[in-house]
Amino acid sequence: MSAFLDRWVASAAVFEPRGRGFAAARTLLALAELSVLLFTSDDALFLGTAQLPSGARCAGFRAISLWCWTGGSPRAQLACRVVAIAVLVVTASGYRPRWTCVPHWYVTFSLGAAMTVANGGEGVARIVTLLLVPMCLGDGRRWQWSTPGEPLPARRRGSAYVAHLVIRAQLTVVYLDSALAKAVVPEWRDGRAVAEVFHDPYYGAAAAWQRWAGSLADPGAVTTALGWGTIAAELAVAVLVWAPGRWRVAAFAIAVPLHGAIMATMGLVSFGAVMIAAVALAVAPAGSRARVLPASALDLHRPTG
Repeated sequence: MSAFLDRWVASAAVFEPRGRGFAAARTLLALAELSVLLFTSDDALFLGTAQLPSGARCAGFRAISLWCWTGGSPRAQLACRVVAIAVLVVTASGYRPRWTCVPHWYVTFSLGAAMTVANGGEGVARIVTLLLVPMCLGDGRRWQWSTPGEPLPARRRGSAYVAHLVIRAQLTVVYLDSALAKAVVPEWRDGRAVAEVFHDPYYGAAAAWQRWAGSLADPGAVTTALGWGTIAAELAVAVLVWAPGRWRVAAFAIAVPLHGAIMATMGLVSFGAVMIAAVALAVAPAGSRARVLPASALDLHRPTG
């Protein structure tokens, strides 16, 4: 047990997430939420009902959402949209990660908490952007794309490493839950669920896809293979985010085609982008740490001021 803890402490002491993969994942997270705001109207995001005249969910902790404390008037909604888009554009550019990480989380939280019908991507994005805060608060670079000139301050490395571990744990829970939920459903085991999803009038594939590959989506051997392939891919990602070294990168290699196919056939672009970005964050340090800083820069005894 002591050796196990020593290994984790040693990993935290030299933890350095700020590679190109980390930067690309932050940008992709911001672009995912930006796509929702740019291509979805207020009427679609905030469906007014008798219980929710403004369409925004503002009960309990949701009241701190940007869309709640500004009111539900069309002018207020426009102002919220403009502010949120501005924050996401600056975040996506990679400018000043130390100063944009908290606004990035707040905008992501505000949108996911207040919108009437949020997909699973919004829930994951809210947690991931919050966990990015301890990773970015110690980052004094002007641009996240530049090579760090010095390690994270020692007082920041531990919290950043813990946040990284929680991201990996979150992904394990998400993918394991999704895989097991599918595995116990007969329709997923025999391929009927794939066919039903493909032809669903709301979430199903676009008409062009259905004409091109309609026969492939009929229940049969192909859809059975797709159903079990999806389950296997999700189980693999859930496990591989904890694998050592390059094996962890295999999780990303599986997640990209998995969610790319979902994005292409079902149109769930923001959801797919969020999940790909989250997996990238989980695997990036293993592949980028050695290229971020020279070994001599990781002076564990350097004063932090």
